[in-house]
Amino acid sequence: MDAKDLRNLLEKSNNKLSIFANTKTLRKCNFTINELCSLVSDFLDDNEKYQLISYPHFQEVSNTVRASIAILISDDNLKLQMLGNDAITGDFQSHYIRTIIDGLSDSSKKQLLYNQNLLQKCKLNNFNIEEIIGDLNEETRKQVLNDKKLVSDTLGISNFGVAKLALTLSNEKDKLKIAEDYELPQYQKVEIILTISDQTKTTILLEKNNFTIYDSISILTSMDSKALNDFLANHKDFCIKNNIPLYKITSSLSAEKQKSFIENLENMQLTESEKKEILATLEQEVKDSIDTSNFPKEYIAALNMNSTKYVDKIDIDLNGNLEDYRGLDNLIAINPEQFTEEQKAKLMRLCDICPNMKIFNSLNSLCNTPQISSTLPNLDYASNVQDYINADKWITNLIDSIDSKYSDAQKIAIIDNAIGKKISYSPDFGTEVFDSDDCRAMWKIINSGYGVCNGISRVEQYILSKVGIKSEIIGTGTHAFLKFTDIEVPLANGEIVRGNTLLDPTWNLTAHRFGGRPFNFFVNYDEIRKHDIDANGVDHHSHENDDKLQDATLNLDVPSLRKLFTSVGLADKDGNFPIVSLLDKSQALHELYAENNPEEDIIKHFSLIAEACPEFATCQNSTMSILSDLLSNDALDFDKCVINRVYNKSDEKQAPVVYVYVSSEKIGKKFYFADKDSAQFVELTPEEFSNTFECYEKDLEKHQGKRPWEYDEKENDQINLAASSGTVAKDKLKPDEATMLNGKTPNNSYPNDKNEEKGEER
Repeated sequence: MDAKDLRNLLEKSNNKLSIFANTKTLRKCNFTINELCSLVSDFLDDNEKYQLISYPHFQEVSNTVRASIAILISDDNLKLQMLGNDAITGDFQSHYIRTIIDGLSDSSKKQLLYNQNLLQKCKLNNFNIEEIIGDLNEETRKQVLNDKKLVSDTLGISNFGVAKLALTLSNEKDKLKIAEDYELPQYQKVEIILTISDQTKTTILLEKNNFTIYDSISILTSMDSKALNDFLANHKDFCIKNNIPLYKITSSLSAEKQKSFIENLENMQLTESEKKEILATLEQEVKDSIDTSNFPKEYIAALNMNSTKYVDKIDIDLNGNLEDYRGLDNLIAINPEQFTEEQKAKLMRLCDICPNMKIFNSLNSLCNTPQISSTLPNLDYASNVQDYINADKWITNLIDSIDSKYSDAQKIAIIDNAIGKKISYSPDFGTEVFDSDDCRAMWKIINSGYGVCNGISRVEQYILSKVGIKSEIIGTGTHAFLKFTDIEVPLANGEIVRGNTLLDPTWNLTAHRFGGRPFNFFVNYDEIRKHDIDANGVDHHSHENDDKLQDATLNLDVPSLRKLFTSVGLADKDGNFPIVSLLDKSQALHELYAENNPEEDIIKHFSLIAEACPEFATCQNSTMSILSDLLSNDALDFDKCVINRVYNKSDEKQAPVVYVYVSSEKIGKKFYFADKDSAQFVELTPEEFSNTFECYEKDLEKHQGKRPWEYDEKENDQINLAASSGTVAKDKLKPDEATMLNGKTPNNSYPNDKNEEKGEER
């Protein structure tokens, strides 16, 4: 029997449903699913169709046939009833379920969305539900979206999904209401704002003050030319208040919009510098279209500059007329790392002309060519002009102080020591005010005296390159340091050896600052890896990089290291480092005061620190490290000793301040802080200290919100910054090798780099 035969049979029958329900008859028929569905549609009403697919014996028919028949039902109530009946739709494929739902009216779809049990039976994912909402007519869609509890809590639609659905609404007030009600992330709110009228965009920009520069630029550049020109003409103060240079807006426009803007350039209240910035960063086709016959020569010079739209910078010709760049400070990006002396001299003249330009440096390696271009891939970190001038002067003086006859090893010793005297590990690392760029900007690091491990390593690598010594920055994922290949090193016995060796300038900082022996100077891979093991036997993997470091086998023994530093005047004729005097004085103070007058012992040690390092209050990490050693004498018998950092509550920048808190039966509870103005440790009462200083939020999080002096455990609690000026395992070294304590193994290891944030060696 074919479809035609079956149709004839149905036309003669008074019980058409029974014929379709006879599965044996259907199996004998020779026709397609489409032909069967056509017959069902012609001869059965909705109730009969529903009854047919409800018959238990009809479940023997394939789910494809049954689903095809189910789709033919037009009555919404029957469809909803069918979707909730597992016996009918339980084995339907998802696209059949979606087809059935698509055929529902908007009111029935809304009813479905509010029926959690029915939704679960339909096995719809979030994407399916978003599609259903998106298919609703706008009024119903708005009603659903306005029910935040349904959409977010019951249906589980993400913010991304909500934002996408909000964009489908035509009424801008409805869109904005959804954005506010759901507290969408800022970038999603901006996406919605981009679709509304220019007039409303203007109102929002002027009323809201929580947009980033890039958000504001994105909104402004989405306006049509007239609206944008009007905004900039009438609300230039908005750009000034929000630090938005006009050229950043105009350079982001299409060529067509740029041309429209330039036509009104003279009608806008712009400074000469603003006009030049705009002209210099136009699309080349726009520059070529401008009639310059009546242009001042300075504007023509700006038009002739090569711009790179991506970063809004211009190429600099140091051999050209440097005056042409006056007022274009914001557009200049220069990396002078490989400049000749002649180029540096011209750069210094440009610094006078453009005092607000930025000087960039690469991070992980020297540039291959002396480019002066914004397209240079390693223009990573920016310093200001004064940072560069001061840093370059310091580097020049350092290099000039080195005897040209010195060996490479001697030069490295002098430079590593000078860096330790000049730079300290960034004391606000790991706090909410930490700037991850400033601590890697080479010239800023030198001028400010603060950096992190890869920034400090970059400083040393750069200075070494200026005296002809090559090195490689090695990264481990959490830390960075230097490797020297085939370097010649003298031994104490007069021999000369060659090989590959390692130097960690960051972990040498405190030793050099206080005149100690650097533990991480010319060590082999095995030795420096030992330094990664803390007192509890935990390996922090700070220096682990087998691929790069297996061949670093040269390890300078202690007598040879002492002789090397003696040869450049950094140790005495017997190889003793200056710290010996500090440690001898410390020991004498402990013997004199520790048991009978511990408070005087502490105060005398503060004076000792100030004498040894007058800048102790501004090299916080090194000061905390040395203090943790000097105050670890058992005779002081502290219940608690905390050496850590806080910030002054009245300081908007929240600059770190070193403090010492001690508690014992003999002296009670004492607070001292390192005062930068008086260069002394100043004592405060507990109440005064708590009223003046506060811990960083991120430091509080480490102790469940408690301040270090508030919990009662008997312990020595020193800050654990991410990079160390000593070694993690210093307390595991032999007593005669202790860097600081002149024969006494310290109780506290130096801060280590195990918490170094991701991207540290970037």
